[in-house]
Amino acid sequence: MSGGVFPGAAITLTAALNHTVFVLGVFLASAAMTWGMIRFNISDVPNERSSHQRPTPKSGGVAIAAAFFAGLAGLYLLSDMARLPAGQFAMFLVTAGVMFAAALIDDVIGLRALVKFSVQFFSALLFSLFVAHIDTLAFPVFGDVAFGALGHGITVLWIIFFMNAFNFMDGINGLAGGGALIASVFLAGIAFFSGAHFVYLSALCLFGAVLGFFVFNFPHGRIFMGDTGSQIIGFVLAGLAVIGARADIGQVSIMVVPVLFACFQFDVLATLCYRFARGKQLGQAHREHLYQISNRLGFSHQRVSAIYFGLFVMNGVFGVLIQAAEPAARLPLLLGCVLLHAPLAIMVYGAGLRQGIADLSGPVKIQPQVQTRA
Repeated sequence: MSGGVFPGAAITLTAALNHTVFVLGVFLASAAMTWGMIRFNISDVPNERSSHQRPTPKSGGVAIAAAFFAGLAGLYLLSDMARLPAGQFAMFLVTAGVMFAAALIDDVIGLRALVKFSVQFFSALLFSLFVAHIDTLAFPVFGDVAFGALGHGITVLWIIFFMNAFNFMDGINGLAGGGALIASVFLAGIAFFSGAHFVYLSALCLFGAVLGFFVFNFPHGRIFMGDTGSQIIGFVLAGLAVIGARADIGQVSIMVVPVLFACFQFDVLATLCYRFARGKQLGQAHREHLYQISNRLGFSHQRVSAIYFGLFVMNGVFGVLIQAAEPAARLPLLLGCVLLHAPLAIMVYGAGLRQGIADLSGPVKIQPQVQTRA
């Protein structure tokens, strides 16, 4: 792939062919590795919080990560246009590699929550310091606000939040993988027309890597992505959001990736508010996300995922609108898109209340034990 065939004002036939071959190669590599990983013994054994009933391989994330890293390395070697400077590119690979290694260890032997958070913080901090960070945001009325050194803290919080939000939503067949596919397509299209070459082809690379896994995951759930997949996908997408706004040739609004995943973020925030109102521990594992309640109400994995896929398409349209809007209008558009998901929460919680699955009555009251004399 030469620099002359990468995105510009118009796409040539040669460029389209090169891009198709690139995505197809990443897809085939991911599919072949996923097929092999089905036979690799890292199983997700169901428990009381699980949405599946039989032990299932959860090593699909290894194939996703390996195919993505290979595709990204090939992209760097074969392209003279769609790449970051050597130092930034190397640190992007290093930080993503650290997250991959930690998530793989967690899938195999398990890691304590503090250890996992420490790795996330360390990787996000390195990314912010040596790859790209959020230094300015546009607000209505106030205009552009520069954060200075505080921008590194905001970048770290964004990456950690997004990684965990994506991981929380990886609970039923196809939901996280299908969402990542749809979002990657929209991100690639937005980056293409913005001239953000690295984000464009990185999003295509991620699409091919996830698709190779997805064909085995949905609809029959032969393999899961595990924390290895959800963490690497979450880290890469959160990183591309910052790179597109600060380090790539073109400028993709920092609001694009958040709005592409507005349905995930709304689900996570609504669930946190619900659990806080009930007086429950926010960090405790549970089955109270909107998609989990929907599944417990009798909706199949396929039907719940399909509903979210529709929401992802809606989010993608908002992503296009945000990129085309004036900078000061982008944050209101993002918030408006997130709030558009409120009717879904009302319907799900309403049905949950009627069937005794949800309870909005207030904090859980612990009844005192009454001692009786013998």
